[in-house]
Amino acid sequence: MSELADMFRRPELAWLIERLAARLRQGKPLDCGAVTLREAGPDERRAVDDLLGRRSTRGRQLTVDLARLCERIHADAKRLEAIVAAVHGPVENLRAAREAAAAAWEAVHSRWRERLADHPAATRWFEGLVSGGLLKRLASGEPGMAGSLLDQAWRILSGIPHDEILLANLAARITGDSHALDRGRPLSTLCLRALAEIAGIDGTAGAGRRREAWAAAGVVVDDLSAPVLCLNLRAAAGNDLAPVLDWHLARGEPFYLPWRQVRRFAPDSAMAAVYVCENPALVSEAANRLGAQSQPLVCLNGIPGTPARFLLRRLLEHGVVLHLRADFDWTGLRIVDRLRRPGLTRLWRMTAVDYHACRPIQPLTGAPVTPSWGAELAAAMRASGLAAYEEELTDRLLADLQRPAPASPPPSGGAG
Repeated sequence: MSELADMFRRPELAWLIERLAARLRQGKPLDCGAVTLREAGPDERRAVDDLLGRRSTRGRQLTVDLARLCERIHADAKRLEAIVAAVHGPVENLRAAREAAAAAWEAVHSRWRERLADHPAATRWFEGLVSGGLLKRLASGEPGMAGSLLDQAWRILSGIPHDEILLANLAARITGDSHALDRGRPLSTLCLRALAEIAGIDGTAGAGRRREAWAAAGVVVDDLSAPVLCLNLRAAAGNDLAPVLDWHLARGEPFYLPWRQVRRFAPDSAMAAVYVCENPALVSEAANRLGAQSQPLVCLNGIPGTPARFLLRRLLEHGVVLHLRADFDWTGLRIVDRLRRPGLTRLWRMTAVDYHACRPIQPLTGAPVTPSWGAELAAAMRASGLAAYEEELTDRLLADLQRPAPASPPPSGGAG
């Protein structure tokens, strides 16, 4: 073996070793077929003639029949492959590697198609990952890594809704790495693509949408973002937030409650009702015109995130009646329908009569919806094809928020 390897180490045979190595990379056999050097010099031709034990040949093109070569050196394909490896160094069979990788990827695809068969939305998510090549890119082309990422993503997705867990804590629980769900990380991208399919929220379209997507899964991106805008909300005596809220209440000033404070909030038992709106502009007008005389007001600022949903749930748990409203568009109707709890909540000027009192000018967009409480309203909106925003009702809404004036004390002293 060593003598044969030394024979092939002759500089004049370097081209032959390179051609044989190329065949190995392509997965081609070494004991049949031929390799050719198109511009052969006399030394290269002489070396091949000596190797094959033949008379001297002439010409510019030099061809080596591989079956004849194996016969001459008394070697089969395996032995010739070993000689090439000894002279050239290890040679990867790229064709075999590609076939093995394709088989491994097919195994991953088959396993997950079977696993997700009973979950249509998750199946659409997975097929989108495969057809667009995103799964392979996120896994750096490694089937094993893809399987691991899918396992982790499915543990997160199958646990929806989570119990208002922080994103970093969820990442640490699932992967051991608290940053595994940070923006741009492979696992984060997989999960956000799934939430776009499952919850209809594209979490890749900016930071706000990312928070909304995770919030739909019961996950809080961080405990300081997406705070809840409030006016005249009162905390129970002795609650950690009472001094801060009382300061704002005395001045009729709006304030924001971040998630970390919302979790510590306990409402004043004397606060019988809280009004809920969609747009910050109404809170601003209530503060400007009514100040401390406004009823308590909570602003959703669009689709409610986890902090807002948690705050409203906390209020309901303490017997506070919520008066709900949002814009007269399909999203607004969905918001109110999801928050509505018969017997615990009331609608706040969300009827067809209130809609007709507005001057809608913006076209309705998105999928129409008929909420459980407003078939007549939905029909009126479909008929006009226009959206109306709650600012159109500002004066009427502020009249609802105006606290009754305190009763005058009885006059002192007797008659006349």
